[in-house]
Amino acid sequence: MANDLHTEGFSSPLSNPGQANAAIAALLSQGAEVAKPEIAVPAGGQFRLPGGFVSGNDFANARYDAEVRELNGGDEEAITKARNGGIGKFISTLLASGTVSVGDQKASPALLSNLLLGDRDTLLLEIRRATYGDEIVWDRYSCPHCGEEFRLSVTLDEIPVRRLADPADRVFEVELRRGRKAYVRLPIGADQDAVLAVVDRATESEQNTLLISRCLISVVEADGSENAVTGNPDFARALGLLDRKRILDAIEEKQPGPQYNDVKFTHDSCGKEVPLFISAGDLFQGL
Repeated sequence: MANDLHTEGFSSPLSNPGQANAAIAALLSQGAEVAKPEIAVPAGGQFRLPGGFVSGNDFANARYDAEVRELNGGDEEAITKARNGGIGKFISTLLASGTVSVGDQKASPALLSNLLLGDRDTLLLEIRRATYGDEIVWDRYSCPHCGEEFRLSVTLDEIPVRRLADPADRVFEVELRRGRKAYVRLPIGADQDAVLAVVDRATESEQNTLLISRCLISVVEADGSENAVTGNPDFARALGLLDRKRILDAIEEKQPGPQYNDVKFTHDSCGKEVPLFISAGDLFQGL
């Protein structure tokens, strides 16, 4: 059997220790050359915002292009920790983690806080797409009509999106009672942050007062006189209930972006139409 051994180039450590040690060192050196693992670039993509980012009142130069990326483990740590700070902190951390840029500007808290709510919702939708894919799945969804539980899946493209025809449309008129009219602007991220900051200790009516006081620019009286009322919660409280409702309804109807409350499907078992209300928690299940 000894004759079957391949001994060519073999150096005995007993007869030639120097040559044997050199051969061993060469082998060890070859083994140390291990290829470094490649770290994949996070998935993501570019898309168009439905409202557009406007700097000041420069509506002519509104920017619609935005870019997001896939969330990673470091983002997950920051986002799950942010949950302890409430839903507002959760959403702002999600946006800051996954948004790369808007227009030619790198994403920043200041930029994100100045985006329309619909554009922020679109960023969340695209971050979700980049991270988990196009399908949202509920393993046990209960039909509100017949009570049957079943597996439900919805693709992100089934969520209708409303687009702002003109960036200047973010400021609009609302007809009020008694011949008055109001000038109102669409809420932005800073308004959402302010409302969500008090959501745990304020009633829905108090939240509405805060939102109206921030988005109501001025009111024109029946005689044509105009009063600036931005940031005046007392004025928002003094508005009649119907006027408050008209302002809030107009804000909801004109806000661009994904219309999460407009997703519907027909349940095969009972044949009835079921409205599906999708939240940020549904988009990012498990975070």
